[in-house]
Amino acid sequence: MLTPKSTSQDIVELSVSAWFYRNRAIAGFDNPARSLYVAVREIVENSLDACEDARVLPEITALLRREEDSSVIDLIGQGPEIFELIVKDNGTGMKREAIPRLLGKMLTGTKFMHRQSRGTFGLGGSLALLYGQVTTQRPIEIVTGQKGSEFGYRLEMQLDIEKNQPIIIEEEKVLKARDESGTMVSFWLQGDWLRSKRRIIDYFTQTAIIVPYASILFETPDGELLKFKRVIEKIPRPPAKTKPHPRGIDVEMLKRMIAVTKKKTLKTFLMSSFQRVGEMKANEFLEYAQLDQDINPRTLTQEELVRMMNCMESFDRFLPPSSKSLSPVGTDVLMAGIERLAPEFVVFRQRQANVYEGHPFIIETGVAYGGQLSPGMNIIRFANRIPLLYDERSDVAYRVVRDLNLKNYGLRLEDPLTFTIHICSTKIPYKTIGKEYIADVDVVRREIDLGFKDCLRELNDKLRKRNRVQREHRRESKLVTYYQFMTHTLSNATGKEVSLNRLLGIEGGNEE
Repeated sequence: MLTPKSTSQDIVELSVSAWFYRNRAIAGFDNPARSLYVAVREIVENSLDACEDARVLPEITALLRREEDSSVIDLIGQGPEIFELIVKDNGTGMKREAIPRLLGKMLTGTKFMHRQSRGTFGLGGSLALLYGQVTTQRPIEIVTGQKGSEFGYRLEMQLDIEKNQPIIIEEEKVLKARDESGTMVSFWLQGDWLRSKRRIIDYFTQTAIIVPYASILFETPDGELLKFKRVIEKIPRPPAKTKPHPRGIDVEMLKRMIAVTKKKTLKTFLMSSFQRVGEMKANEFLEYAQLDQDINPRTLTQEELVRMMNCMESFDRFLPPSSKSLSPVGTDVLMAGIERLAPEFVVFRQRQANVYEGHPFIIETGVAYGGQLSPGMNIIRFANRIPLLYDERSDVAYRVVRDLNLKNYGLRLEDPLTFTIHICSTKIPYKTIGKEYIADVDVVRREIDLGFKDCLRELNDKLRKRNRVQREHRRESKLVTYYQFMTHTLSNATGKEVSLNRLLGIEGGNEE
């Protein structure tokens, strides 16, 4: 039997980075192939965020270089190798004091606020760097600079996994032009290019579709250069930071909000702390919850806090959350992106903002047909402008497309069709921390279904018009061929030349 003393000696406290190091598979770092893909994705997404935050058209360069003689050959002649990943952008750059915290510490970032962003946890980029360190034991190099300064900074650092702290190995100032800004991140990691090549190339191809306002260059370990030129110079409007919506919060969040408020009454606390809650709505809610509007919120008991939270969930007269915290791509930008696939017809729709669990979301759907698309149905999925490449069959969008009756729109399963779905939200309903597929939430499913059906109806109209024009052209061609045959026959029979126009009565005069 364990004594209290022996039990306490078995207790081990892990830092955030140590926990994720031991459980990195849940974020996608579960094998060399997938880890290489996830690392590329996370660092490139950080660069795109930096550019969009600066409201500059992104210029992204990514280089993946193989270290010579690094392969660990397995029984079938393949295996993980060591690669250097270099990603450079023209974004805002970073201040010297922010570099170690933003890149060398888990759960530290700029995305912990109530607005749409690619990342959520302040985790992905740091976890990619951590994965590189534990698989190669080599330092990370960062070069960054901001506009208006003559100098930038170059740092080499490692991560202290057990303490979740960065360790600066070397640093120096570097000269730069005053109007130049951006960041370059370089680190080594283990990966399997042969098994991840298709995913990584698909990632860049689909990223070029969802951000056609970016110029992207990717150099593969095989020496191949993939260039995606900018096709539109329009950046979607930035999402605004908003207050939380009363529906969807829990008691702990409510406690934290009360702890920092300067308001002295429950009514003014509601009006100042939550979005779209004015004086009338605050009065209605407090009457519904049977709470005194003049009470100091700090004096609420645990029982009253729980009742208040439950009433927030059940009160059905709150206005829907504001969509200002969202930044949809826009149908014109999506059209420019999908034109890279050279379809014959493209239709996009943007649904009105909706809400689930207190979080607003907007669904953008598109259907492309014909042209250079391959036969059969294909689905391209995006969430907050992130391409989703894994677990397609588990995604709600796949299930919606599978259940569509294409015959109702004059289409067949073997037709060249590409369905595109983009969901933007302050909280994407991912099923895993690896951000690979969207959960089957009823309200999300309904919006996707309605969006695709709107697109298919318009596509059906376009196809019917095209088919009608094609039928008319074929009919005219047959009639012209018939009349040409008639003029030739009459000319031979009468020994006189008979013109096609005169046969049709277009010219005046009589033919003897």
